[in-house]
Amino acid sequence: MLREIALADLNTLQLAINAGIERVELNAHLELGGVTPTDETVQEAVRMTEAAGIDLVVMVRPRAGDFNYSYNEIEEMLQIIKRFRTLGVKTVTFGVLTANHCLARDKMFKLIEAAKPMQVVFHMAFDDIVPQKQGQALRWLARYGVIRVLTHGGPLSESIDETLPHLKIIKSLAQQDIEILPGGGVTHVNAHQIATSLAVNQVHGTHIIKM
Repeated sequence: MLREIALADLNTLQLAINAGIERVELNAHLELGGVTPTDETVQEAVRMTEAAGIDLVVMVRPRAGDFNYSYNEIEEMLQIIKRFRTLGVKTVTFGVLTANHCLARDKMFKLIEAAKPMQVVFHMAFDDIVPQKQGQALRWLARYGVIRVLTHGGPLSESIDETLPHLKIIKSLAQQDIEILPGGGVTHVNAHQIATSLAVNQVHGTHIIKM
């Protein structure tokens, strides 16, 4: 089982590497749900993860709050993506929705195109998509090359045990077209149970590994 840790500083990154983590999602300000880290932090994280032989995913999120971004915010995200590619980042994660909680396809397409040849992951903005539209969103994301979706299966106010039934639906909707990465309340204590329940081989969390 692959474990992905969400973290926001280089000290924690080194501890996670020492503890045997397999993949890292780098953010700033996890207390806000994670936003874009600084170029300096990204540059050092690229060096550290490459030296350790592990994968690095970098957050592209210009602010906390909702995922309905303005024209200027999308332009900012485009510039961030270009800089991260120059810094040697191989995978970025982002998500953009409309005001009525559907996938913002035009904006997403622009960002996905700008990210090439980096891989793209859709983050927990997925849980803000209207449930009836999630299957359609998964198909669109898969069609345009997004490799993975990070999801809690519902609002973070609900425990992972409560959202597990909907996570199973999401996993079923995804079929083999796109990876589903469960997160939000997944820890080193319950990771194997969650992975087994969902028949997935990867899990995500801030406490996914003992350090």
